[in-house]
Amino acid sequence: MSLDFAFRFLRYYLTAQSKHAIHSPFVYSLVTNVILPDRNDVQFSRIENIRRHLLRNRKSIVKEDYGAGRKVSNLKEETIASIVAGSSKQARYCRLLYRLVNYFQPNHILELGTSVGISTMYLALANPNASIITMEGSRTIAELAEYNFKILNLQNINVVKGTFEEQLAGVLQSINVVDFIYIDGNHSLRPTLAYFEQILEKSHKNTIFVIDDINWSEEMQEAWRRIKSHAKVRVTVDLFMMGLVFLDPDLSREHFVVRY
Repeated sequence: MSLDFAFRFLRYYLTAQSKHAIHSPFVYSLVTNVILPDRNDVQFSRIENIRRHLLRNRKSIVKEDYGAGRKVSNLKEETIASIVAGSSKQARYCRLLYRLVNYFQPNHILELGTSVGISTMYLALANPNASIITMEGSRTIAELAEYNFKILNLQNINVVKGTFEEQLAGVLQSINVVDFIYIDGNHSLRPTLAYFEQILEKSHKNTIFVIDDINWSEEMQEAWRRIKSHAKVRVTVDLFMMGLVFLDPDLSREHFVVRY
């Protein structure tokens, strides 16, 4: 593929705030090597078999329900199938998380919002040597996730049970650095920004943030706008359903939208 064709190909998928941004080698590599080349690897079938099994499970469980921004939980009875259907990330985006981790090989991964562990399992398979901390507010659901991890014999995952407000500060105190963060919980403005600021204290120039559901609501759109304008943020990629954030000060400050 010629360089001219490659840039024209990239331009079709990519828009930016300035024309020269199309020629960013970092973003070009990210889009062509990570974001666009999706494939359904055979190892993913083990996770998707668990997802299909859970989607057929009509057993009801009682879970703590904090909702978007709720500080006090309500006990709520819901079937496992409906929990999985409502909270687990689509396989296409889970594969993207896998490719991001597989490409950048972060050693210390933090996930806010485990649910039943579907996305966590993709993260774990992408780098079996990584240390993964995943946080879930509902203990009942967290225990179900732990059971799923045992099915695949994934031993590099530590599940922290409790709300982010209760547990995040302690988690961050227990670790030296975070290389990759996936935020998928409490989809409201102030908590999202608070988590971002807290985790930044443990970040470094190569830390990657993935913010889920950036267009889920007006509050999340505003949270995304503020994250993009943060002084430490250099490059962002808007994939509509999720946003990627890069901090490397050697990168030109640019914001992209990719048709994904």
